[in-house]
Amino acid sequence: MPVLSGKPVDMSVLKSQASFFAIENPWRLLDRLLNPCRYRQAVQIGQRKVDLRWTSRAERLLQASSQPLIVELQLYFSCVVKKRVVFHHSADFATTRVNDRLEIAFRPIASAVCDPREFAAHFPAGKDLSTGPAARMIPRSVEIDFRAGRWEGRFAYC
Repeated sequence: MPVLSGKPVDMSVLKSQASFFAIENPWRLLDRLLNPCRYRQAVQIGQRKVDLRWTSRAERLLQASSQPLIVELQLYFSCVVKKRVVFHHSADFATTRVNDRLEIAFRPIASAVCDPREFAAHFPAGKDLSTGPAARMIPRSVEIDFRAGRWEGRFAYC
């Protein structure tokens, strides 16, 4: 165990991949270069036009699917604010249709509890914030990919 100022340092706290400021895995960056988002469509969500992009891998899977994929963009308010992209095949909330195979929804949600362990494990939803200031925080761009056997997504505000 390394020693700093005469005290042992627990290196598990210093995991670079878990840090907010961590540099992304170089293999993932290379994969993104080799498999760029080739498909693009602008979608109107609320008062904002959102630039939606997806890869060829995602397009192949969408075309092969018999039901539309629902992409839920969550702005999750808890102890911290977290951006989440959740994928569904059915939903009990309003969505915006992109095409025959793809629908999208933006949902700001407040947590039921501010417990870091519960937040990390289950993301407990408490209250839908679809009205008010949080509802106007619609992202500007969304990227979707299907990688390593699962859907992945991210959204940005710039």
